[in-house]
Amino acid sequence: MKILHTADWHLGKRLYKYDLRDDHVRFLDWLAETVDNRQIDVLLISGDIFDTTNPNDGSMQLYYQFLTRMLPLQKKIIITGGNHDSASKLNAPRELLRFLNIHVVGCTTGNCADEVIRLVNGSSDAVVAAVPYLRDSDLRQSISGQTYEERVQAVRMGIRNHYERIVDFCHSDYRDVPVLAMGHLYVNGATVSESEREIHTVGGQAAFASEHFPDGFNYVALGHIHVPQQIGPGETVRYSGSPVPLSFGERDNRHQVLELTLDNGRLRDVESIPVPRFRSLLHVNGTLEEVREKLESIEAGALLPTLVEVLVEEDDESLAVRTHFEQLARDYAQAPFVIAKSRLVFRNKLKRLDSLYVADTHLADLSYVDVFNRKLDALQVEGEERTVLMETYKQLYRLVTEQPA
Repeated sequence: MKILHTADWHLGKRLYKYDLRDDHVRFLDWLAETVDNRQIDVLLISGDIFDTTNPNDGSMQLYYQFLTRMLPLQKKIIITGGNHDSASKLNAPRELLRFLNIHVVGCTTGNCADEVIRLVNGSSDAVVAAVPYLRDSDLRQSISGQTYEERVQAVRMGIRNHYERIVDFCHSDYRDVPVLAMGHLYVNGATVSESEREIHTVGGQAAFASEHFPDGFNYVALGHIHVPQQIGPGETVRYSGSPVPLSFGERDNRHQVLELTLDNGRLRDVESIPVPRFRSLLHVNGTLEEVREKLESIEAGALLPTLVEVLVEEDDESLAVRTHFEQLARDYAQAPFVIAKSRLVFRNKLKRLDSLYVADTHLADLSYVDVFNRKLDALQVEGEERTVLMETYKQLYRLVTEQPA
């Protein structure tokens, strides 16, 4: 039996203001061809199918077009919800999709049977514990007076208990068959990309470790972290990573999907299949003159236009520099690349707290954590008080922004 593990598509993602739809179209075409050509039996998608809980019509169209394209191939598809996904939107058509051999688990119901899917292919037999993103409300009850560490411990134990119940159910109802688990969470020690420096880590800051997964899983197919990697000492707990670069910080990632081979009840092999690079992302920095020289040397992209992030760094503030900087985008409007974002920095103009003055910095360029960090800096809040305030702020943000299950 051959199984393909992928995650973190983020359909609808925009890189600054540039739509990545064309990147996703090409990836999904390649994925369908790969499933067919490599005779994959099962496709696992471990969360964050969409970039927002309210995906636009174009993103929904891509999703359903892909599923429709897969139908003639007669493969089993298992989809779990991620923190960016709306559980209700994923789950809405799941009864219909189940008749098409597509299984969707948008959120946990607390019933293990809802998250366990049996795989049968000829003489091969296995089960998948399709665990979606677990929200704090799924894992613990809020108790007044709990310390930060107590809250972290409660969520950590909630995650472990959830997986323990699942693996016990699998081994009770499906004896002597391989058990694969899916998950969408941050596991301690995972390397994150630049775009994920303030990623929401389920269960607090790096609270869950690979050894917290209970024994009994032959493989754990993870999503949530965009850098492909294996976690822990073995080779069976893995992030597939995002299949296309979703930020300039991911431009050098090894984008991939993972092919698992089950043979005679055992996981025989895990193979990384590189995803073709459909577009180049470049970061160009230096003085205004140096930046112009580098831009002149950029060649046309083979498939999609190259996206360029520009950082102009000058020592002293100058009206002439500002004027020429603002002209950059217009000068290269017809170039074989697109300037997705440009910034101008004056090194010798310092702001309060000794931070660099950055021209053309907009609120949209900052994450919600960046904004709160700046406020804490201004108030000179440090130590444990800062940690508690930041954790509380993140919890409030999640309560406001997360789609209810």
